[in-house]
Amino acid sequence: MERYSKIIDKDKREIVLLIGNGCKWSKCKFCNYHLDRNNIEEEQYQINFRALERVTGEFGVLEAINSGSIFELNEKSFRRLLEVCKERKIKRLIVESHYMYKSHIMDLKERCSKLGITLQVKGGVETFDSEFREKILNKGFGYPSLSDLQEVFDIVNLLVGVKGQTLEQVEDDIKVGMENFDRVCVNLYKEMEDIMPADEELKRRFMQSIYPTYKDFENIDILVENTDFGVGE
Repeated sequence: MERYSKIIDKDKREIVLLIGNGCKWSKCKFCNYHLDRNNIEEEQYQINFRALERVTGEFGVLEAINSGSIFELNEKSFRRLLEVCKERKIKRLIVESHYMYKSHIMDLKERCSKLGITLQVKGGVETFDSEFREKILNKGFGYPSLSDLQEVFDIVNLLVGVKGQTLEQVEDDIKVGMENFDRVCVNLYKEMEDIMPADEELKRRFMQSIYPTYKDFENIDILVENTDFGVGE
């Protein structure tokens, strides 16, 4: 499992894949990332310590993801993350969170701000079609409005290639994301064993007709493979 990389084409930053207690929700129909977990505090800390030791501060920006939400790191690991940000002069930290933690996000931003760190929160919205997100993907967001999502997330993850999606829906999602959030990260769905099937034809059409239009925009990342950021396996 690769837990450190650099992203150098857009929004240059270092990225670490930390390990947490596991995604509290763990019910999304398309995901098994929650299996990357460790509830033994010292083991979790040692894995995270090794990944964080590789951070240099080269770009002043760090993205820290953990196959769940930032709030699912144990406190010792989270303190080390903030220490590394201070030591390596990280000015902007990007983390991920589920919508269920919305009431905790402002406190976390204030905690980081006191350390001179701007916190950006990325959320797996997947689609702005609430019915599809809840009834097909089972994200556990409920039915928040766009303005509700804007209050919580600075960056959104969008999913492409799930059975039932349409090309029009995908492009609408990208447009809404780019118009209303700092950045958008589009992930092409890779079918995993015992998880919902992928729509390979939709993915092919996306790569043919939508990808060329958006691939060079500075505020969008398109991950054709889930390891395109250089972390994971």
